Amino acid sequence: MRLFHLFLRRAGVSASAVRVPRNTSRLTVVCPREHLPAVRRQIYRDLHADGIQIAQLSVDYGQPVGMVRASITVDCPPVLRAELMSRARRLQAHPGIHEIHWGAARQHVLN
Repeated sequence: MRLFHLFLRRAGVSASAVRVPRNTSRLTVVCPREHLPAVRRQIYRDLHADGIQIAQLSVDYGQPVGMVRASITVDCPPVLRAELMSRARRLQAHPGIHEIHWGAARQHVLN
C-alpha cells in the first residue's frame, strides 16, 4: 500500500483526490420475468438517493420458469444505512416483487 501511495504522490495526485472506499450492500430481488421492467424502474426510484448509489445491477434468468433474480450492489455510507433499509422495505411492497434477500447469505430480511 505504501508503494501505491508513493506512486500517487509522484504522479501528482493528492491524497484527498483518492476515492475513499465506501461500504457496499448486496440486495437480491426475485420477481416474475414480465414484471422485471417495472421492478427495475422501482428499484432505481426507491434506492437512489443523496449518498446512496446503485453501483451495479445484474439479472439472472436461470430461475424457475418465468422468474428472474436481480442482484443490486448498493454503495452506501454507514450513516445512511437506516435510510437504505427503510427504502428496501418500501420496495418490498411493490406488487411484482416476490422476495428480497440481503447479502451473500441470502437471509430473508424482508418478507
